[in-house]
Amino acid sequence: MKIKETMDFIGVSYRAEMSKITLLNGAGFILTILLFFVMKQVTFAILTIIALSSVDYFILSSYQDKKAAFQKARENELITLISYFEIYIQNKHNVYHSFSLLQPFCSPWMKEKIADFLNEIDEDKSVQPFINFANNFQQLAASSLMLSIYQMVDQGGNVTQLSQFNLVFNELAKNRTKEMMEQKEKSLANMASYPLIGAGLITVSLTISILSILGDMINVI
Repeated sequence: MKIKETMDFIGVSYRAEMSKITLLNGAGFILTILLFFVMKQVTFAILTIIALSSVDYFILSSYQDKKAAFQKARENELITLISYFEIYIQNKHNVYHSFSLLQPFCSPWMKEKIADFLNEIDEDKSVQPFINFANNFQQLAASSLMLSIYQMVDQGGNVTQLSQFNLVFNELAKNRTKEMMEQKEKSLANMASYPLIGAGLITVSLTISILSILGDMINVI
């Protein structure tokens, strides 16, 4: 299930989260039944259903939002670490040792992935460990970056390979900066629509309430 994979990715318990959602929906369902059949408050029963559906949507979409935030944070960390890696390479450290020196600056997740990467290199001298490491990140440019690093290993880190690495890394950093700017602009644009959405919900609620009141008045007459 996609939602389960997303929860596993962000480190939350699928069973615990689904239990919370089930309890919330169960309470909402009971409240709706009471309002509709016992208290005869049709309007509030409908509003409860709408509110419950909205809450479910926001809860479920929040997991995907957290996953996207995790992925972007990891890609940002990768770019930062590769800038350190570049310094080590320029100071004549080899690729393996340069990645080892990055570990003190890593988050726990990244430190684990680099450790796995180095262990794979110990066992496999092909390009596969570099591809496996790149697969931890969403950006396709990460694959190009790791392939250029592998070429530095394979061809002895000559000037041509260093230039190729710098070119790919600079392109990756530039694309990431562009994405962050676009994301910020999109976020600001979405914030501008919140007052309109709120006003729309208030209008709908008032309309339903007025129609309900008019209906009760007509029944009395």
